[in-house]
Amino acid sequence: MPREGYYIIRCPQCGRYTYAPTRQKTRLCVFCQRIFKVNPLDAIFEEDAITARTRVKFYQTGTHHKEFLAAVEKSRERVRALIPETIVEIEKLHGEKPERLPVSSRRQELDRILHQQARKSPIDLQVIEEACEKNGIPWNWAVKQIQILIRSGHIIAPKPWQIQLVLGEMSSAEAPQKAENITTIARKIGKILQKTSTPLTINQIRDNLSNGSPSSEDIEKALDLLRTQGYVLMTTQGTYRWSSD
Repeated sequence: MPREGYYIIRCPQCGRYTYAPTRQKTRLCVFCQRIFKVNPLDAIFEEDAITARTRVKFYQTGTHHKEFLAAVEKSRERVRALIPETIVEIEKLHGEKPERLPVSSRRQELDRILHQQARKSPIDLQVIEEACEKNGIPWNWAVKQIQILIRSGHIIAPKPWQIQLVLGEMSSAEAPQKAENITTIARKIGKILQKTSTPLTINQIRDNLSNGSPSSEDIEKALDLLRTQGYVLMTTQGTYRWSSD
């Protein structure tokens, strides 16, 4: 597989386009919050991030899906030549797979992994996946729990292939009950800024949000998340606009 470069990929759930470094096997879609595997054979390979971003914005208009599929097919032969013909299964490399934990024990073990791996700094999703598999937690189950925690604001994604735990006490029961959360606010702000031709202040953004507007602090956190991911830029006047670069 290419040592350096980027894959342009399409979210299997919402159909939006994005990209990821070739070293990343798992990615979070910033639009629908789904965590999914990166399949190199269903992606376009590019050597640099600028070209990858440019092509993503081209496909994102929604009128170039046929061009995307044609480019995937063209890229597929190149990627195939770089992937070993024989893929060694993980269990053959690391011995037998551990016995799966019962559902009643998975939550506590997942909390332990997240506090240990993702508390102090962002960590790649595939590192969390490896830790889950090693400790008997099915990745499909873990993904659903992590997505709940992202929606509730307990976890943020500084990069679409990384997560970080931001709140100490977690509960899968309480997480979905949180009415407003950072990622939900970020999605709403993103839609507002995409439709606005001029930069907006935080107060203007709050005025454009629906009833039950979040606090300025939560809006700032959501804007920081969008800025970290490269979707929003802050002007010298302290206003915010959608990135069109």
